[in-house]
Amino acid sequence: MRRQFAAISLLCAAPLCIANVSAPTGTAEDEARLKEIKTTVWPAFYRSQNVDGLSHFLAPTFVNISPDGNASTREAELKGVTENAWNPVNFRYIVKRIDWHGANLVTVTGHGMSERTDDKGKPCLHSYTSSNLLKRAPGSEHGWQALSSHVSGIRCDALPAG
Repeated sequence: MRRQFAAISLLCAAPLCIANVSAPTGTAEDEARLKEIKTTVWPAFYRSQNVDGLSHFLAPTFVNISPDGNASTREAELKGVTENAWNPVNFRYIVKRIDWHGANLVTVTGHGMSERTDDKGKPCLHSYTSSNLLKRAPGSEHGWQALSSHVSGIRCDALPAG
């Protein structure tokens, strides 16, 4: 009876052990590519208003989640890029972490900043935090495709007059 109980206990615990195995992660090359996409490629689509390039990079189901929780579609994102020039001064994005959800799905989280003027026309350091869900897309130009983006913590801290 004890053996049967022990065997049943092991069988019941096995899925828990398997579930606790770390998710596969990408290679250093994958992470370097993801950092390049997030710091250079993706912002370049917006800066140059490259709607065609952005349309291939954003998945058909892409959703952009604003700080207030409202979601907009890929089509709305593309329309916004068409209608609004984006040319921030000294823009930079710093990747803080890359979280793998299996070998082909990743969340890239980081902090973007640039210089601009606030609502009163005073110079400020505009900053935000974002998280982006990307899936591996081997047939695509960049090897990855964006599924979603969420921006929060938007600030515009005064810069010293100078």
